Amino acid sequence: MNLPRLESVLASGKLPGLDGFRMVAVMAVVLAHSGVGAFFSARHGVAGFFVLSGFLITWLLLKEYDKAGRVSLRDFYMRRSLRIFPAYYAFLFASIGWDLFRGNDDINDVILPGLFYLVNYHNALEGHSSSSLAHLWSLAIEEQFYLLWPMAFIVLIRRGKNFVLGFLVFVSVIVMVWRSYSFSVLDFGTSYVYNAFDTRFDNLAIGCALAFLLEKKHFLEFANNLSSRFWMPLVTLTLLTISRLVTSSDYSYGPAFTLDALLLAVLLLQLIRLSQGRVWGWLNHSVSVYLGVISYPIYLWHVWGIQAGKKLIFLPESLQLVAGIVISCMLAALSYHLLEKQFLLLKHKYERVRNDSTEKFSVSESESKMSSSNDRRRSDGSF
Repeated sequence: MNLPRLESVLASGKLPGLDGFRMVAVMAVVLAHSGVGAFFSARHGVAGFFVLSGFLITWLLLKEYDKAGRVSLRDFYMRRSLRIFPAYYAFLFASIGWDLFRGNDDINDVILPGLFYLVNYHNALEGHSSSSLAHLWSLAIEEQFYLLWPMAFIVLIRRGKNFVLGFLVFVSVIVMVWRSYSFSVLDFGTSYVYNAFDTRFDNLAIGCALAFLLEKKHFLEFANNLSSRFWMPLVTLTLLTISRLVTSSDYSYGPAFTLDALLLAVLLLQLIRLSQGRVWGWLNHSVSVYLGVISYPIYLWHVWGIQAGKKLIFLPESLQLVAGIVISCMLAALSYHLLEKQFLLLKHKYERVRNDSTEKFSVSESESKMSSSNDRRRSDGSF
């Protein structure tokens, strides 16, 4: 089967493989948190979401800017709010109530950080607690990115796209250097460099840079060569595994986060194109697509699901793991269908760029079939 060129895929109005990528990323986190960390990496799963978020948000901002000559911050923030807040705060209040009910005092210190998307800095300064909110640190980083990046984009784009690209590359290097220095010299510790926005922004910036690079013909040619054979993602995955297995903490909490994000950006490009072929076509299977669609609530609720699975002590551990994953997906499906979709129906009111490739950029054909014509689901990079 002859693969379509990447530029053809990007202009097709739907982008294959993205929901499959989301599914792999969130399942890597779920399995790692379930105790299968020897084979699955939560570190790479979360970093994959950061790269994807930076890429898609920036791609959409670029499309809106190219078409309208401006970016509406009001519309952007309204779309983000409708996408993220309902599921987030439903989970937040349910978790606070449950932890208070079962007498988990650790929740008290995390309530305010949770309400204001500051769990990442709470974890950075205080360490991860045993509350049900500790894993929200990554969503805090995403929300801080959504708050700051559109405003920075509007200011920087006035100097031209090459200037913005150079800025993103420069910032990625600066963050990598700062993270390495703060860990290896200032001894800030693992919690800070792993959770803080100022030490993880390079993951998002690399995704942002990817969106700008894909507008360049020379880079597209390079990307096509890098995604021309089915085995190429296996090489990328092997390099990610080697990076993860390096035992030096100075590397793992320094350059590794940046190098991993670069490899994940390469993997994302490869899977977008190769998911059109036979070997990687499973990324566009209806099951993969659906799990990708509900990956955000899966991430929110998976701690509950894992804990519930472990309560089934009459089952062997392997089946407890399976039960935990199934419960996580069931909770996520309830969140998506009963709550989130009702708010997503309102997003079209704040979409200025319509009837072109941006409206359905991250929505695959099979995903579209699962929703009504009025349900304009996320065309952004959220979980």
